[in-house]
Amino acid sequence: MRSVYAVIDEDGALKYHIEENVDLPSMTHHSVMIQVRACALSPYVHTQILQDVGLAHSRLPVGREVSGIVTQVGSAVTSCKEGDEIVGVVPLDAPCSGCADICVLEEHNIVLKPDKVSFTEAACAVSDGVKAYTGLHYLARICAGEIVIIINGADATGTVMIQLALHWGAKVLTTASNEEERTYLEGLRPSPSKVIVVGEKASSLVKSCLEETGGLGVDCIIDNGVNLFESEEDQSLALAVTSQYQPHKHELLSCLGMGGRWVTCQPDLQLDPPDSSLLYLKGASISFLFTDVWTLATSQQGRFLHILKDVMEKVANKTVRPCFEQPLSLENVPDAYRRTTTHKGRLVMQI
Repeated sequence: MRSVYAVIDEDGALKYHIEENVDLPSMTHHSVMIQVRACALSPYVHTQILQDVGLAHSRLPVGREVSGIVTQVGSAVTSCKEGDEIVGVVPLDAPCSGCADICVLEEHNIVLKPDKVSFTEAACAVSDGVKAYTGLHYLARICAGEIVIIINGADATGTVMIQLALHWGAKVLTTASNEEERTYLEGLRPSPSKVIVVGEKASSLVKSCLEETGGLGVDCIIDNGVNLFESEEDQSLALAVTSQYQPHKHELLSCLGMGGRWVTCQPDLQLDPPDSSLLYLKGASISFLFTDVWTLATSQQGRFLHILKDVMEKVANKTVRPCFEQPLSLENVPDAYRRTTTHKGRLVMQI
């Protein structure tokens, strides 16, 4: 079979290529073999995280969110059968790529795909849906009427977060890096209460948040990375590298209200003593959003399956509408991976 892999070169950079005649992954009693019909392309490969957990290799699998048709099941599998249409997540420590003709997953990492949902929609929605569900429900624990600000709401994950937060009755504020993103966000139905155009100026973020909340601050913040530098030169450099606006950590702390919850995707976040003191005085809390923990740990498999099923139900009834671009063929995946950061919609491979 054909499969896409990433190879780490001598400089530490990732090179993507297609391997032909790859051996089929081995099956266990709880394994499910899937004929891949669609696979969403993640913006990056977690090379540093793989090194931290001792799973880094010179050859890394590519593509984590897959949908397809079951072709073979293990002897102990009860949740699906041959011919079923499923959607699932390839674990971070799995040896096989999702961007391949065939993929093998464990039974507890897949759910049945609703008939109303296409393979492409399912593959694009599952990862962003799990991240949004984890951040909003399990970490932020938002309730109806609360105010949440979602940083960079125009990307694929931010769009799903906005839709889910509005569905649960929260008032949503979000940021846009330019007028084009603002137009896109204001065109969503339902749309966020306010779109804050920030660009390279983070000062307008605090002012807008306090104006919208009467000076009280927001109940929840979900970021997409944090700028750890204070100088304008360093902030401009960070913006050029990430291609997305990232607020400074003190700006986010200033936006938090009493008892607020800050959910961050910044793995190396460091708080200075004054920042910790401000967090303490507000009775606020901070959580780290790392969705791969669902598949790396086995203690919460039931909750993970519940999230997958609920996300698919919301996609089926159009509560969640994933944002994706024109599907690609497997042959075009290596080239597409080199430019995933320049796209707002999710890139997806379709077979």
